[in-house]
Amino acid sequence: MSALNLYLGLRCFLNAIHVLHTAKYSQTTTVIFAILFLAFGAAGLYFSFVRPDPRLGLLVAFGPWVLAIVVLFLALVTGNQQ
Repeated sequence: MSALNLYLGLRCFLNAIHVLHTAKYSQTTTVIFAILFLAFGAAGLYFSFVRPDPRLGLLVAFGPWVLAIVVLFLALVTGNQQ
């Protein structure tokens, strides 16, 4: 799960610095996703392998998904719907 978070965070980061052009959301939302997924993915790997606590690692790995849903909802509510 943490490896998937790191992969998605890396893709969002590459979209944020304009290496990839596959982002469907605004630049700000893409940067927020990159920070969320990279930070929580790294923390999940840390808690899974360095400090062998798989329960905490899995809990941390699900964190960015919950926060991403909240950010997406806020972006859709506050965005310009044309």
